[in-house]
Amino acid sequence: MQSTAMNDTTPRDHASRQALLDATLDLIDEVGVDKVRVTAVVERAGLTTGSLYWFFKNREALINSALAERYIRKMREMLDDTTARARAGAVVPSEAAFGVADLTEEGRAEARAERIRVLAAAIDNPDLTLRVAELQRELIGQLADLVRVGQEHGVIRSDVNPHATAVMIHATTVGLAIVDLAPDLMPRQSDWIALNTIVVNALSI
Repeated sequence: MQSTAMNDTTPRDHASRQALLDATLDLIDEVGVDKVRVTAVVERAGLTTGSLYWFFKNREALINSALAERYIRKMREMLDDTTARARAGAVVPSEAAFGVADLTEEGRAEARAERIRVLAAAIDNPDLTLRVAELQRELIGQLADLVRVGQEHGVIRSDVNPHATAVMIHATTVGLAIVDLAPDLMPRQSDWIALNTIVVNALSI
């Protein structure tokens, strides 16, 4: 049976697919990715195994789609919140766009690894490619908007291209996941902050 994300064409189909994704995410959090079983997912979702395979080709596709769903939700929430706070003046837009989190913060490396897994899975899954590509457009668009807010506030240079800046910020975040594979390559937090401060100062007024 060929299954694609395009099968959920009715509200009921969409609800069923979401129930499977939510159940999968709950189980990932409870037992870890490697221990998630299809039987446990359908039982948790209150659906049948046949329903699961209508939407997802196999267990791997289910797991990847669930991780992609969480990735999409997290990114949208984060950027929506940051953009809203920047527009309200709660944060300085340049700091919001270029802010540097602790590279060693608990859970941050896992989040980067999850993002890479989603991006890698999207390469061989046309439906997932469309969803992730749509998210990337949203992320880049919202980051670009954040840069524009900074320009409106007079804290980011007017000659800085918002789109190019947004791509640079996003690419840096994704790229850190590669360094996680060899932790000894991760720069010291103080050096990382110093470098990013130089970038922020170069782009700021």
